[in-house]
Formats: sequence, structure tokens, C-alpha cells
Amino acid sequence: MKLSRLLSLTAIFLSALLIFSCAESPPTQAAPSSSASPEETLVSSAESEEIIVPRTPEPTATPGALHRSINRFGQEAGLDRIVVLGFTGTDWLNLGVSILIVIAGYGIGGLVARALMPRLTRRVPAPYERDLRRVVNPKIRQLFGLFALGFATRRLDFVSAELKSLLGDIYFVSALIVSTQIGFKLINVAQEYYTDRIEPQERKDELSPIISLLARVAYAGLIVLSLTAVLSRFGVNITAFAAALGIAGLGFALAAQDTIADAIAGMLILADRPFRVGDRIEIEAIGAWGDVVDIGFRTTRIRTRDNRLVIVPNSTISKNEIINYSYPDPQYRIETHIGIAYGSDIEHARRVIVDTVRGVEGVLLEKPVEALYVEMADSDMKFRVRWWIDTYVDTRRMFDKVHTALQNALDEAGIVTPYPIRELHHQLTSEQKDELTAGLGNPIGLESPANLED
Repeated sequence: MKLSRLLSLTAIFLSALLIFSCAESPPTQAAPSSSASPEETLVSSAESEEIIVPRTPEPTATPGALHRSINRFGQEAGLDRIVVLGFTGTDWLNLGVSILIVIAGYGIGGLVARALMPRLTRRVPAPYERDLRRVVNPKIRQLFGLFALGFATRRLDFVSAELKSLLGDIYFVSALIVSTQIGFKLINVAQEYYTDRIEPQERKDELSPIISLLARVAYAGLIVLSLTAVLSRFGVNITAFAAALGIAGLGFALAAQDTIADAIAGMLILADRPFRVGDRIEIEAIGAWGDVVDIGFRTTRIRTRDNRLVIVPNSTISKNEIINYSYPDPQYRIETHIGIAYGSDIEHARRVIVDTVRGVEGVLLEKPVEALYVEMADSDMKFRVRWWIDTYVDTRRMFDKVHTALQNALDEAGIVTPYPIRELHHQLTSEQKDELTAGLGNPIGLESPANLED
């Protein structure tokens, strides 16, 4: 405990009492009669619905055992006959006891902080624990000191009710400020702790904005709670105030529902990581695919292969399926189909296809190359050819290389790759045959119309 702080606190308390102790007590308000008229009842109801409700001074507290003992001792010792600065000796004795109570409360606060904080922070890493204790321990002592100040002030019967109410408000606001500072420090330490735990650095850059946003929300919530407590203390009708804020918040939420949905989806994307900056993704529902350039709270930016920047709302991404070609790694298997003419040697054609694909630059040799006979089509035997490449970026170039190599290899091996052929048969009537013969003059060397028979 620092002596300078204790003396300052005690001096403030003593000065406040000496300056304001002679203030007149406000007149006692009469209690409402049980037989009040309907008009008075309506006025009372209207007052209860006001935003600012008048405050009624608290009645003087009943003297406790300690107070009665000190008064009895003052009477027996003749201190009531001694007057200094307008106060009797008994009053000065009570004031001294109150000062001792403040000092004891401040000291007890220090003991409680030293005994309680190690238990509460035993699972917190050492650097954060030291920082937390350095800030919170003095705040706990201040809270105990303010509580002792309130108790010490209420027990003094020579202090008017108006002064007690004023000092009570000061103590309350001071304790609320100290409590809010403790809450701010706890949020700050939690933010630093969870930010430092994120690995690797790339992940930290993605999640730090989320942690920072959550910390700001916590700060705002703590400030709102503190303001609510202050307003309630000073007679503001919290119900009406909360209703007004609720209506305003509802209007804001309806007006910005798309933005809020995008922001929530953005936080989920950053936390769940279905894709990262630099990944190649495809959103089939909107026909967008390319490399992820940036993931923001509201939108995600995707650069297409033709160097266009597609800006997609995060809520749209969260509602659709996403294909990530870079996760878990950029290696990618692609396939194509080849038709081989019926009558060809199936195993020979398979070997030619597999060996040719393995020889193409860019095909991963450690991965399997397959040529699967998958379909007996109308005019050919369908082979599904599959191979792996190092990255999806090379997909189109690899199709070009593999198709070119396969066409050349199959031609050199004499393996036919047929194309569909359609034969049309049309049966003529006898009248159509006569007209055709007469009109063409037998141009195709038909000896007679009978040769036109099918």
C-alpha cells in the first residue's frame, strides 16, 4: 500500500465532510395516502412513465452498535461539551473512526488482491499474469477503499441526507469507473493473449481483425452496461430508454441487414477458413472462379485468369458451394476421354495411352496414370484417361499437351479414333422412281427403273 495514495484519499474524504456537513437536509416528503383520488393516481402513473424520475433522498441509516458505543463513550467522557469547528468531540471521534474504517478497507483490499489474483490467474501465462496484476491489484484496493468510504459516510449522523446522497453518487460513479477499467484491462489482455497464440503469421493476419472486432464489441458492451448503471442511479427510466434504443437498433438492423449478414459471413470465413488468400476457388452458382486476392469483412475479391477482379459479397459465398483447388494442396487430377475403334487391341491401346501421357512434361510421375475402358459407345470404345498435375493453374496447357501427344501417338501406332457416321436409307415409291428416271435421264447408269429397287 502506498502511503501517499492513502493520505490523499483520507484528505479528500475529510475535506468533503468538513465543507458540506452543514448543508440543510431536504424536507421530508409525505408518503402517498392510501386513499388517493383517481386524479392523483393518474398523475402518479404519468410520472412513472417519464424518462427522468425524481429521486427521493435515502433516509438516515439507523445507528449501528459501533456508533452507539462511541456515542455512549463520548457522553461518559464529556466529549459532547467540547465543540471544535462546529463539531462536538463525539462527532470528531466518529469521524476519526470512519477514517480508520477507510484505511482498513483500503488495506483489506490490498490483502484480498494479493491473495485472490494468484488463484484467478494461475492458468494465465507469466507475461500476461504480471501485466494483469500490475493493473488490477491497485483497482481492487480502490474498490475496497470506495466501499469503505461509503460505509464510513453513512454511519455519521451529523452528515445531512443531501450530502450523503451526493457523496454516495460520487462513490458509485468512482467505483463504476474503476470496475470498467478492470473490465477494459481484462479484455485487452484476452485480446493480446489470443492474438499471440495464433500461428503461423499468415493465420494471425487473417484472424487478428476478427479478434480486434470482438474486443471492440466487448468494449462497447461494457460501456453500455456502465452507462445503463449510471442512468439508473440518477433516476433515468431505463425501460423507456431501452425501448427507444431497441426501436432505433431494430431500424438500423433492418436497413443494414445485408451489410450485417456480409460481416457475419466474413467473420465465419476468416475463422473457418474454407479458403485463404492465394487459393484458387470456384463458386459454381455464380460462375466465378480464380485466385483469392483479399478476404474482407463484407466482400471477397477474386482475380480471374483474364485479370478481372470479381467482388463477391461474403453472404453470397456462405450460401453456395465452393470448390477449392488449392486445398489441401494444389496438386490436381484431370481427365479426358478418347474413343478407339472397335476391333482394336484394347491392351495395346491402353499401353500406348498410358506411356504417352507419362512422357508429357508436367505430368506427375509419382502419381498413377490410368486409361479405363468405361463405355461401349455406338461407334467406338470409350477410354477415360486420368493423370495428375502439380497445380490447377496448368490445367488448360496440360490438356493441350496431352491431347497433342495422344493424337500423334495413336496415329503412329495405327490405332483408329473413329468419328460418328450416320447412314440414311430412303425407300422410293414407284411414282417417285418414274419421276426420278424421267427427270435425270438415267444419270447414274441405271439400265431400267427396276435397278432403283432397294
